[in-house]
Amino acid sequence: MDSAIYRRFTHRGGISILKLGGKKMVLAIDSFGHAEEEDIKLLEKRFDIKLPVDYKEFLVTQNGGRNLSYKFENSIKINQIDEVINIDTMFGINTGIKNADIEQWTEEYRNDIFEHSILIGDTIQHGFLLFWQSGDDNEGFYYYDDTYQLEASNDENNAYYLSKTFSEFMDLIQN
Repeated sequence: MDSAIYRRFTHRGGISILKLGGKKMVLAIDSFGHAEEEDIKLLEKRFDIKLPVDYKEFLVTQNGGRNLSYKFENSIKINQIDEVINIDTMFGINTGIKNADIEQWTEEYRNDIFEHSILIGDTIQHGFLLFWQSGDDNEGFYYYDDTYQLEASNDENNAYYLSKTFSEFMDLIQN
C-alpha cells in the first residue's frame, strides 16, 4: 500500500478501534493481526475481483477481527427496510482462526452469492457482510441475509445495499 489510512488504537480491554486519517471510527473488534499484500493479491485472483484500496488497507492493518465480548453493538441500520444488524466478525486472510477467513466463507457460499463477490464478515443476526464488484452502480458493500432472519427477506430479495465504499461502510457503524 502506498500509505495506510487506517490506524488502530487500543481501547480498554485490548479492543481495537480504528481511525481513518484523523477521524475516529467506531468499529470495535479484537484484531486478527495483519494481512500480507501478497495474500491479498492471491485472494483477488482466486475470486476474480479487485478489492477497493480502503478495504485492502483495513486488511493490512487489522486483517479483520471479532467482537468477542459483545460489549460493543457495532450496529448498522439498513435504511431501505428500517432494520439494524450487528457486526460479530470481520473476516481476514489466513487468520488461522476457525470460521474467520474470507476464503473459507466465500468458497462455501460461492454458488449462493453474486459473481465477483466475497464475504467479508458476519453478524449476530446470522447473516453476512459482502463486497460485490459488479462493475456498475450496484457495486459496493451489502448485508446478505442468507437465513432470512429479517422480516423483509425472502427468496427474491435477501441482499441489502449498505454503501458504495468501505469508508462509507465504516461510517455507518454505531456503538
